Amino acid sequence: MFTMSRRVSRRLAQKNLYLHHIKLYLMKKQILGTLIGFLALFGFGAIYYGILTADAAAEMMAQYEGCIHTPNMGLIVLGNILAAFLLVYVFDKMGVNDAKSGAYQGAMIMAIVFGLSQAFATAQYTFYDGSFAMTEWVIGIIHGILGGAAIGAYNSKLA
Repeated sequence: MFTMSRRVSRRLAQKNLYLHHIKLYLMKKQILGTLIGFLALFGFGAIYYGILTADAAAEMMAQYEGCIHTPNMGLIVLGNILAAFLLVYVFDKMGVNDAKSGAYQGAMIMAIVFGLSQAFATAQYTFYDGSFAMTEWVIGIIHGILGGAAIGAYNSKLA
């Protein structure tokens, strides 16, 4: 029967403790990065959708009342949390550790995400036209720039 020496046993315990600390560090980095990214994404969305385009949205809701309803803030918050976590997760895999590369990569990722959603929405909804979809796509890219820069800046403090 195999028995471990105290020395081997102690080294394994130290290694497990080290791995545990690494996992806690990465979890903390992801949670705080997601929070920072959420604040940037949600803040920009609140300014753009809640202040700058609120009147246009109200007109659209009245015109297409069977298709559009008052936004569900819980789902908006959830969507921004998921978008922030997507950026945090991908940036971690890519090694994005500064605001400039975060802004660039965030723009590229959100260009794809918003491009997909705008293409499908334009294909399905009568109130979506090309100019509306392009505007929303550009706004999505700006979301990516701001959220990506915030997360990249946070990652630079940890690198």
